[in-house]
Amino acid sequence: MPASYTAISFAATLILVLGNCVSSNTLPKTATDSGGTSTSGAVRVQPATPQVVICTQTAGGSGTPSAPQGLSTAARELANLKAKVMAADYRANLEELARLREELSPWRKDREVGYLAYYWSGFASWRTAINGANHQMKAEELTKNLKDATTDFYSAMRLKDDFVDAHAAASLVNGWLAQMVDLQERVSLARALLARGSALEPDNPRVLWTKGAFLLYAPESQGGSIPGAIEVYKQMLKEADRRGVNAQSPCPDWGKPEALMSLAFAHTQLKPPDLKSAREEATAALKLEPEWSYVKDNLLPKIEQQLRAER
Repeated sequence: MPASYTAISFAATLILVLGNCVSSNTLPKTATDSGGTSTSGAVRVQPATPQVVICTQTAGGSGTPSAPQGLSTAARELANLKAKVMAADYRANLEELARLREELSPWRKDREVGYLAYYWSGFASWRTAINGANHQMKAEELTKNLKDATTDFYSAMRLKDDFVDAHAAASLVNGWLAQMVDLQERVSLARALLARGSALEPDNPRVLWTKGAFLLYAPESQGGSIPGAIEVYKQMLKEADRRGVNAQSPCPDWGKPEALMSLAFAHTQLKPPDLKSAREEATAALKLEPEWSYVKDNLLPKIEQQLRAER
């Protein structure tokens, strides 16, 4: 498997981690230690002081981000920091991601946006690890960034226990950590978190990203299917496009460029590969995010190289 933005995040261990979760809708209830992890492999989040809900979802599951009338200073600041974190991730700017994580820290105590501050702080650590892995980051540093990410995602859940994006992100990070530490515990955590996220909002683009990864990397004997992954990524793309993005909202709304990138990578894995579709999708992703380091410097050049070799 070639090293890639997707493959690093959803490495081989994820096959084991998510194998039972693609259609699961239940979350075991178990005790949780002070660090947020459970000795029996699940997460139980205790509700804290109620937060002002910013990222709302309808009964039908629509999580389209909204920017309420009269945004508070905190919400505006979080929206600004969100944009900066996303931009630093696409540029693979590790120093900026670390700096922004610290800049987010004071907002964790804010009653209105604390759970979002924790989410974006965790996101910054997670993406530091993903981009760092593409730039020979040492294993101990990777592990630290991933553990920092899970701590922040668990804190977001503690403040807002139905915050689906924290569950989806924590599931992915635990899937990666299972290769490094506490295999069985991390496997159980990843399963439970994905199951909870799927139950909360099965059409959430970030939840679909996780499901697509399982289908892409699992062997056929364990339910894997590259064509199946492509269909999930198409659903993710459609859902992300329907929901759109809102620059004024501090809520997570990423997904369309990631769906296109994942489609491009999946099409290269078909036998034979569909390189024309892959090039179209990678180009479309780069059009949306022109500074995306992985697509610009890694994925698209490899697709072009394969196309030249076929001529």
